[in-house]
Parts: sequence; C-alpha cells; structure tokens
Amino acid sequence: MAASRDAGRLVAEGLHIRGFSHGAAQLMHLRLQKPNLPHAVYWFAFLAFVLRVIARLHSGIADFWVNGYTFFFAMAQNIAQGKGIGIGGVPTAFRVPLYPIFLAGLTMGHKAFWPILIAQSMIGAGTAFCAALLVRQMFLGASAAHAATLAAAITALYPYYVIHDTALEETGLFTFLTLGSVLLLRKTAQTKKPALAAGAGLLLGLDVLTRTAIAPFALLAPLWLVGQKRTRSGVICAFLLALTVAPWLIRNYVLTGVPTLSTETGIELWNGNNGFLFRHYPQESSDRSKTDALNALSLPDQQDFERVENNEELANRWFFHKALEYMRAHPTQTIIDGFRKIAAGFYWLPSPRRGRMADLVYALSYGPVMLLGLWGMGRRRNCWREDSLIYVLFATFIVVTAVFWAHTSHRAYLDVYWIVFAAGALAEMGARLVVRTPS
Repeated sequence: MAASRDAGRLVAEGLHIRGFSHGAAQLMHLRLQKPNLPHAVYWFAFLAFVLRVIARLHSGIADFWVNGYTFFFAMAQNIAQGKGIGIGGVPTAFRVPLYPIFLAGLTMGHKAFWPILIAQSMIGAGTAFCAALLVRQMFLGASAAHAATLAAAITALYPYYVIHDTALEETGLFTFLTLGSVLLLRKTAQTKKPALAAGAGLLLGLDVLTRTAIAPFALLAPLWLVGQKRTRSGVICAFLLALTVAPWLIRNYVLTGVPTLSTETGIELWNGNNGFLFRHYPQESSDRSKTDALNALSLPDQQDFERVENNEELANRWFFHKALEYMRAHPTQTIIDGFRKIAAGFYWLPSPRRGRMADLVYALSYGPVMLLGLWGMGRRRNCWREDSLIYVLFATFIVVTAVFWAHTSHRAYLDVYWIVFAAGALAEMGARLVVRTPS
C-alpha cells in the first residue's frame, strides 16, 4: 500500500513510473480535474478583457460599424424592431440567428457600441480562462498549473484574438462556444454525469446556431461519447442538440419549405467549386472571385438564375446543383483545389492579406503557435484516445474547407487548441529541465 501511494504521488508530480496501473492514473487524473487554477490565470483573463477593450478603442468606434459584417447588425435591428429574423423587414434563412439575436439583446437595435465591446471582450476573456481549464483537463503533474497559466497568457495576448474578438463578427462567440462544448464533452466522458451531457448538447446547439460549419462536428460529438462507452450521455447530448436547433429548422421549413440550417450553403459550395475561386482567393476576399464567377455565367445560366433569384431556397438549390455539375465535370481539379483550400486555411499568412505589418504580426504569432501546437500534439500521441475529440474538430474543419473554402477567420477557432497543446508541452519540458538541473 505504501508503494502504491508513493507511485501515485510521483505520477501526480509528472514523473513516469513503469507498471503504474492505468486505473490509478485515471483516478488521479479525475482529482486534478477540479477547477483549481493558479491565481495568475484569473489575472490573465482580466488582461485579455482589458487588451480587447483597448485594441478596439484604438481602432475607433466608426471603424467598428464600417469594417465589420454589417449585415449582422442589420439583422439585429430587424429583430429588435419586432420584425423577426431578416433584413429590412424581409424574413431570411441565409444565416443562423444566434449572433444577431445576441447583438439585438445588447443594443435593442441602436448603434450602442459599448455594450457590444464589453460583452465581446468578456467572451474573449472567457476563452482565455477556458483554455486554462482545458489544460487542467489534459495535463497532469506539477507542470499542469504552469501550463494552465501559459495557455491563459498566450490566449490573452494572441493578436488575432485581441483584434477579432471585438469585431462585428461571430468569431469570438463561436470560438468560446466551441471550446465550452469541448470542455463539457471531455468532462462528460470522464464522469458520466447527465447534466454535463445535457450542457454539452445545449452548447453544441448554440454553436451550430452561431456558425453552420460546425454542424458536422456537432453531429459526431454524441457519437464520440458513445465511442467512449458513454451511450446514455451520448443520447442525452444528441437530444439537447436536436432540441436546441429544432426551432430554427422548423421556422425555416415554414419559411422556405425545407428544414435547412442556412440557404447560403448552395452559393458557398458553388463559390468554392466553379473554377474561379483562385483568381483572387486566398490573397484577396473570396467575394471577388464570386463576382467574377457570376459575371462569367453563360446567357442561358443567367436567364435560368433570374427565374429563381428572388426565392432564396430555389436560388440555394440552383447554386448547389451548379457546384455539383462542376465537381462531376472536373473531379481531378476538384481534388487538387480541395488541398489548395486546406493549405490556404492553415497558411502562415492571413487570408485575405491585410498589409505588410498586419501580415507580419500574424505570421510571427500564428506561425509559432501552429508549430508548437503540432509539436505538442506529437508529444501526446500516446494520449490519442483522450485527445480524439479535438482531432475530430480539426478533421471536420479540414473536410468542410476542402469541400467549400475557408478564410483565416473560419479557422481561427482552432488556434486555441494549438495553444493548449503548446502550453502543456512547454510546461512539461520546462519541468523536466528543472528536475535534471543539478542543485
């Protein structure tokens, strides 16, 4: 018994003992799951909030309303005026509703800058805090506390997050919801608590209602729980996910005749598969490539499209079928372009480019995070079952990108996981160096 206690103590300190039972390690792991975070994590979360407020104020209030995705606020105004989810009083299903609802609740339809700034800065700070929580879930030993602090610090200071967490876009909220769902899913797999499974399903549903590209991951997440021998939890998670998304699907069925998440799917599939994407993308916005492709439509196609363009679901189907036609006619090019789109999504320069200085800052921050994150993943390759949920998250992004396309903003939600892997690996390596240094 004494030997067993000594072995447990040494494992808790981050040292590997040959023959120490996996079951005992799991029990020790669960004890370390308590949110016992260093005080520095809370300070870095506060710093994350302050930096995001300062960065947005430096950009200026006018810049916020001009350079963001202004249609989100137009939808928010429509909601606040009691006209439902649409633009200019016209109902629409082209974008999922959570971020416009979020904006409407904060501003009541008025150009109220400060409520949005404070709320989105708090969400950014929450992402930094959750990064530390994920580290504590994943890493053991004396180095875990240092790793949690390092993850919170990097996330707080990460330039892309500092700038974009407070932009007029859903990226910050989406990153936070995705990270929260990963935390709850992993915790559910460890504890089997129904409330955690329900919470994970709820967050996944809200995530889907923030950005539809996460839908494949949301569908696979309950299956992942089943694969972790948590069948009951998987069913609960799937039920809450369906319950959260169902009202939106029903509403769109009434509006368009199809229970769709978004009527934007068809045009975005066509945007990524029409032979024109790489005329401007990834150096410039894909919208410029889309404009070229629309201008290049044959006269019969233009006439055909004019018959359906005022019906968003019929237009969605039209673009969807045109994309499939192109993919069937050019299978080899479609595969090549898929790899090119993946490369653009993970490239060390932003897409679209932002200018020399902004591109340099991005490369010097994202580049090391990606490389260190990959290194950290490699060091934890023996924990692949435990980390498989995060691999599924990356895999679904890669598949969606290959089929559709992706700018940097679409991939940015994954960077926090590279930060977590990098922080854990750096802290463990630092602890080993300290142990090996002679006194």
